[in-house]
Amino acid sequence: MRTTLWQKALVILVLCIALLFIFPKNIVIQNISDLFAAVAVIFGIIAGFFIAATFTNYFSLQSSVAEETSNLVALFEASIILDPKIKEELREAMDKYLIRLFDYELYDYDKSWPEFENIVKITDKIKKSDTSLYSYFLETRQNLRKSRKSAILTARKILGPAHWAILIILSITLIFLVYVMRDAGIFSSILTILISSAACLILFLLYDIDSDFFAEEKLAYDTYERAFEEIGKLPYYPQESLKNKRINPNGKYRLGILEGDPKLFKRRIVIIDEDKQKRWQDQI
Repeated sequence: MRTTLWQKALVILVLCIALLFIFPKNIVIQNISDLFAAVAVIFGIIAGFFIAATFTNYFSLQSSVAEETSNLVALFEASIILDPKIKEELREAMDKYLIRLFDYELYDYDKSWPEFENIVKITDKIKKSDTSLYSYFLETRQNLRKSRKSAILTARKILGPAHWAILIILSITLIFLVYVMRDAGIFSSILTILISSAACLILFLLYDIDSDFFAEEKLAYDTYERAFEEIGKLPYYPQESLKNKRINPNGKYRLGILEGDPKLFKRRIVIIDEDKQKRWQDQI
């Protein structure tokens, strides 16, 4: 199960309190206050820069995903008007594509290319015409491909091992200095805990943003849920997302249960009706 930022904060708080009894205090080191100030400033500048960069990338991803699903729905609507015969085939292809997106984390967005190309292949069956609707159809399909490519680029992690090494070294140095600088007073201990906890939480926040875990229920689940509904399908969620508490769906939805080797992503899909289960439980 993936831990939330609040759960991480609680664990960090406990560890920081425990460190009070491990680290010595009031160690005399020449110019330690100047050293602490320099490390704090450098850590603040670098962490702030990385947070700004990852947030910018994250918001671009959010926009690209929303644009892609919007184009996907628009393509479906235009295609079934131009050629009603492909309606069910196209609906199933789009459904498989959206389901496949749930099999991978957002930073592995590019692994769903086969399902996407199948959608394009089906829409290639539509006969050419000189109508404005066909021109709109071609433009929408092109925009869909562009928004998908944009989502793939922005979904990738931008912080590499070197970036994390710099941040971790600075944060460890900062925490060490703040602990050895403290005195025996309660206020000094509280301040030490708060500064140390904040330094650790900044790293966890950066990781969540860079890995696209930050507010993922809004970024992916809500967006795809609307897309399923627009093409006439029930919302879909993989079983592990419910087990990991990443989403708590209501109403009627489809649940993908892994079977066999998890790496193959073979799923048995069952329909769950939460409202019906709640009514049954109330009757008991």
